[in-house]
Amino acid sequence: MAAPHHNEILLRMAYDAQASGDIDAYIDLLSEDIVFHVPGRSRIAGEFRGKDEVRRHFREIKALSDGTFRTEIHDVLAGEEHVVGLVRGQAERDGGTVDLPRVHVWHVRNGKLAELWVHPADQYAFDAYWGEGT
Repeated sequence: MAAPHHNEILLRMAYDAQASGDIDAYIDLLSEDIVFHVPGRSRIAGEFRGKDEVRRHFREIKALSDGTFRTEIHDVLAGEEHVVGLVRGQAERDGGTVDLPRVHVWHVRNGKLAELWVHPADQYAFDAYWGEGT
């Protein structure tokens, strides 16, 4: 079996840091000019530019989910300029668990995660969980 691609390792490190709650380690793996593109009409939708906005984005996710949101890796596909995370998001709501599977398409530049496009499997469920945007 071949060794994992360096961009696969990079993304898995980011997801591991996020899962352990080490947002500083996660942020360290991002480029200074990171951009997140989150589709939809929910309160977490929009474009987030720079590390400060990414931090704010994660604080909002934590607040809206009462700290229950987590991401599990299903698989990671990597090339030289892009890496794709097939992930399962889960959070608690009204005594039950909500599944929010999605695809993350990342652009990698100079060994850092530089841009993210989030693609929810069910945009309606994603928006419904995160609530109507302002």
